[in-house]
Amino acid sequence: MTSNHPLFAGIDQRIELDREEGDIAYLNALLLKLEFLTKMIVAGVVACIDDDVDRCRYSLEHRLVRADSLGNWTDVLNTALVGPPAQSIVSEARTVTRDLTQQVGADDIRYSIVTELRKAAAELGCEVNLGDRVALRQFFDIAVQVRNRSKGHGAPTAHQSQNACPHLMHAISSFVSEAAILKLSWVHLHQNLSSKYRVSRLLNDSSPFDYLKRRGEVKIRSGVYFHLGPQTNAVNPRHVSLVFTSSDLNDIALPNGNYKSSSFETLSYVTNDVVSVDGAEWSTAPERLPDSETEGSKSLEPMGNFFANVPPMHAGYVRRADIEERLQRELTNVDRHPIVTLTGPGGIGKTTSAIRAIEAISELDQHVYEVVLWISARDVDLLDAGPKPVSRSVFTQDDISKAVAELLEPAEKNQRGFHPSKYFERCLSKGAAGNTLFVLDNFETLQNPVDMFEWIDAHIRPPNKVLITTRYRDFRGDYYIPVTGMSDDEANVLIDQHASRLGISELIDSSYKKNLVAESDGHPYVIKILLGQVAKERQAVSPKRIVASSERLLETLFKRTYNALSPAAQRVFLLLSSWRVYVPQVAIEAISLRPGTERFDATRALEETIQFSLVDQAQSEKDEDRFVGAPLAASNFGQKELKVSPFRAAVEEDRKLLMGFGAGKKESAHKGVMPRIDNLIRSIASSVGTDSQKLESVLPILEYLAGRFPSTYLSLVDLVLESSRTPESIHRAKSYLRDFLRSVSQAEQHVAWEKLAELCMSSGDSLGEIHARCELALLPTSTHLVLGKVANRLNSRIRELKDRSDKNALSPEVSELLNKVIKVMERRLKELSATDCSSLAWLHLNAGASNTSESTEHQARALDVARIGLKKDSANYHCQRLVSYLE
Repeated sequence: MTSNHPLFAGIDQRIELDREEGDIAYLNALLLKLEFLTKMIVAGVVACIDDDVDRCRYSLEHRLVRADSLGNWTDVLNTALVGPPAQSIVSEARTVTRDLTQQVGADDIRYSIVTELRKAAAELGCEVNLGDRVALRQFFDIAVQVRNRSKGHGAPTAHQSQNACPHLMHAISSFVSEAAILKLSWVHLHQNLSSKYRVSRLLNDSSPFDYLKRRGEVKIRSGVYFHLGPQTNAVNPRHVSLVFTSSDLNDIALPNGNYKSSSFETLSYVTNDVVSVDGAEWSTAPERLPDSETEGSKSLEPMGNFFANVPPMHAGYVRRADIEERLQRELTNVDRHPIVTLTGPGGIGKTTSAIRAIEAISELDQHVYEVVLWISARDVDLLDAGPKPVSRSVFTQDDISKAVAELLEPAEKNQRGFHPSKYFERCLSKGAAGNTLFVLDNFETLQNPVDMFEWIDAHIRPPNKVLITTRYRDFRGDYYIPVTGMSDDEANVLIDQHASRLGISELIDSSYKKNLVAESDGHPYVIKILLGQVAKERQAVSPKRIVASSERLLETLFKRTYNALSPAAQRVFLLLSSWRVYVPQVAIEAISLRPGTERFDATRALEETIQFSLVDQAQSEKDEDRFVGAPLAASNFGQKELKVSPFRAAVEEDRKLLMGFGAGKKESAHKGVMPRIDNLIRSIASSVGTDSQKLESVLPILEYLAGRFPSTYLSLVDLVLESSRTPESIHRAKSYLRDFLRSVSQAEQHVAWEKLAELCMSSGDSLGEIHARCELALLPTSTHLVLGKVANRLNSRIRELKDRSDKNALSPEVSELLNKVIKVMERRLKELSATDCSSLAWLHLNAGASNTSESTEHQARALDVARIGLKKDSANYHCQRLVSYLE
């Protein structure tokens, strides 16, 4: 039954091992695969649902990350297949869904699969009634009954297990080989700094994804994907967001419920590892949210000299003269630039500037437009009280087309064969009752904004125009106007006005006002939030402290934009955030050539961060070089993101080199680049060039630096493994990890020991893995959850060594290491779960097997620990089996 597909290889290997222990163990292993298979299929089907304004897919994923029973998963599957979300399943997936929902008779293999599982259920005491025709999705309804009858609310005998296992095994194997969704190409994609992807095969042929290994312009979030279409290249692969693994495919984890504090558990059905995963993405309620305050009205009304549905300007707007005049000039010139884009970070004033410019055009004597259509895709309102999620009125191409048709109400709207998208395309080219301005607010939140832009660009014709507001633009061909912070005069007006409204004018002197403008970089929403905190504390609080503590504000303003960056651009942004100064662009370019780092286009990455409004720029008057830096709010967000980023070690090393260029503020850019430092960096970079063969020659330099700054060892590990995964490079990576461990305190060692263990496991170094995992358990920072995970892995590895008759399994060294872990776990016995107790008992048995003089003592203690586990959970199968075996 062992699979040659990585998706099932681990669980199939576990089944083969447990099968040797007896029928009950074999049954439990098969049930684990049944549960694993159920969750995989449900996650895959949900991935076939497109995002929409009703958030159908989000609603289902929201339920799954909180699901504490397998029955919840099958409920979601049935809802996705036959409930309202089924209307949002992509057309290419109809073969997959039809395979699960089509009613078939006895002459179809799907009928045999379902009836075979029913036979297994019958052997376990479950009565399942089937008609003459069945749907394959019923397989999972039966699976829940089988699972609950055996593991949840039953205790099958050896005889029942013996009779049920053949039917269960055959049903699962047949499903895996016949289900349409498992005949697709499944892969894990990981984007490198070069923007190309590492494609790791999970199931079937991965060749449709091979083009991603060569093309760097494609933007796909790293994760698990499958390919639906018949085309050679997986152009729009489906992201299975609830399957978690890495590019090494060492383990595969699935949601296991227990959603708390914006995180949930994932479970490995192979190793039993339970890991907490950030669930902030699914933290908001799935119900439809209130409309945005910037959503246009539902009908066209007279507005000056044209008809429009533009939302009203909110009270307290401070004019942005330069932006308004430039935008008004572009919008009134209908002979050029059919698409105009306002770009800037969230809360900078793009929407309000657009409204004000349109109001000004409506008051002109010049008759520019007949109709102005305002369509908003905003999903978060930035209110004075803080960010609030709102419901998007449009999300897809169809949503926009329908919204236009609803506003314009063409005569043919109610006729058969009316296509809103065709009508919208005609409006773009010919106008709607005359010259038309289409406004698409918050364009970046639309589905596939690049494709949406190309669609609009293909059909728009002067004198009609399109105005787009967006936080970032990764498309070409438009005329864009960047919206940056307010000028000092504009910011002062806003401060005076807002402070007066809050009743804190007496707390704001000229010095604080100047500091507020400088630290906020004139960002109007940040200024309002800062003043709100001053009003709350009734004192002039430091802007830096307020911004640093405003985590929700930072997440709202920058998280989505940061996630949209390429890995290279993320790295450049994190580097500029880690040291909040303005540095010459050439410094970033030179540091990207640091010997030993992965090659990437620093100029392109930096340009991306500027386009996405995360990095600001200033021009040097002396040598015409550009200076760049992250504003306060963006920098604070970057520093928080850096703490959990895989780029942390590399950025810290880059920062050390960057600091050699000296600190500088934005206004000091006119002094130019320090030639001596510039030449030094250029000299190091040019010595390596693009010759990858010189890697070996520069490693000693990096190793010397790592001796002074140990975090570099982690970068070196990533470097040599990205270069190749030969035995030599893996050996070198292990050496770097051990050097790191010798150089840092125990508080910093957890990740390194864990990584060393994974490397030893992937290279077949079982003894090295045992040592690394034992050292991990001995760290004072290791929790009881880590101890249970380590003990489980140790027992598995020792069992493999014994199966191979490896003498290391009974070596004194292994025995000594196990005894150390045993002592730690014994001290924390009260914290351990019943399953962890069973793992500890097995450690005793394995330690006793390595030392015959202590064998009896270890066996006795193993029995005691197993009994303690039963006191914690009397139904724990592992402890039950151990007690039965030892007694």
